[in-house]
Amino acid sequence: MRKIISVLGLSLGLAACGGGYDDCAFQAAPVDAPEAQIRFVQHGGVYDYHAVSDRLLYAQSRDRRWYEVTLFAPCIGLEYALGIRFLPSDGAGTFDRFSNIAFRGQRCKVESVKEVAPPVRDGGMGSVPASRY
Repeated sequence: MRKIISVLGLSLGLAACGGGYDDCAFQAAPVDAPEAQIRFVQHGGVYDYHAVSDRLLYAQSRDRRWYEVTLFAPCIGLEYALGIRFLPSDGAGTFDRFSNIAFRGQRCKVESVKEVAPPVRDGGMGSVPASRY
């Protein structure tokens, strides 16, 4: 029963964010969080994404888990990109800290991929998390 209630609450929280993330806040990953991987990016492994800045984006995997993706250097215009390619680090399609993203002719190196909590409605304070930059 407890699981059903928590899943229902999570579903309602995500539904409150609507289709866009303008009124939702992402939790920044803890500095000591372990590195993560998104599997099979070349076969629809990334379901959704939201770019916060030119060095930070959040990606949602096919199994609806969210990941904070930090880039090594600024990827100019990332927060305005309409489409991003997630380039795996190996032939198996693993997206991790050895991967790249590409858009508008740019290829940007990933520094870290860490799992984070899903976004929540923030009451109009904007979608930018506490930045480390």
